[in-house]
Amino acid sequence: MAALRINSIFLLCLAALTLVWGHPSFSESTISEQTLISDFIIEEMYQPGSGLPVGKIQSVRGEAVVFHRDPAVGFRIQTGLPLYAGDILRTRENAWMFCRLIDGSHIVLTSETSLTILQSSYNTNLKTSATFLNLAHGGARFKLNPMPALSAYDYKVQTASAFIKTSEADFVVRANPATTEIAAFENSRLEVTGLAQPQEVIFLSDFQRAIVSQATIAPKVETLSQEDIETLMAGFHTAPPGSIVAAGPKDEAKDEGPDPMTEDTLIEEDIVDP
Repeated sequence: MAALRINSIFLLCLAALTLVWGHPSFSESTISEQTLISDFIIEEMYQPGSGLPVGKIQSVRGEAVVFHRDPAVGFRIQTGLPLYAGDILRTRENAWMFCRLIDGSHIVLTSETSLTILQSSYNTNLKTSATFLNLAHGGARFKLNPMPALSAYDYKVQTASAFIKTSEADFVVRANPATTEIAAFENSRLEVTGLAQPQEVIFLSDFQRAIVSQATIAPKVETLSQEDIETLMAGFHTAPPGSIVAAGPKDEAKDEGPDPMTEDTLIEEDIVDP
């Protein structure tokens, strides 16, 4: 009897081990599938966001995605698509994007950049315009092109460490979670506030730069060198990367056509009253 009981216990243990070890592929494949699942879904068929459009994609190179308020569902960006308040724009590695908002401003996004359109409105009756953007990370160029006879024009860009306000500017912002670099081109007037020291305001004008961080109490304003200007202009050019032919200024102008950053391309159908 004792020997039979031992044999029975042994067979039960062997059966249990077989159940645990005999099907390892199920648990392994489940873990692998969970690990490979992306944090968002990319839909091939574009769906519009809520409300009326506040902007339009002018040109795109490489892979870029737009999210309409829901960060779990994205749509591939293509030239001509409308943009909406609440949209999150993201460019992938080696990507580039150029868009226009209804206030007349133009935006260039370089690779690995995330920008949210918190607000963009233009009131035709009151002749007022307000734009509020959030640059989470990456690099962007903002060229303001206010429409004539505006009574009020408010343009704001926020990062993790800085708040920028202007009504007349052509400027570049490069941001990461720790620091924000702001560089102003010609005809620019910027008010910059570090979020760590909101009572301290610095002013940037033509060809000046400042770097703001959480640890910086009083950011230093410096003048851009000619080399800095050329590097920034090349990195944030308004034409798609690789489309510029190496030639003299007259040839470049003929090949590229008008610079969309200086051309007023706003059309009446894109103007939306809030």
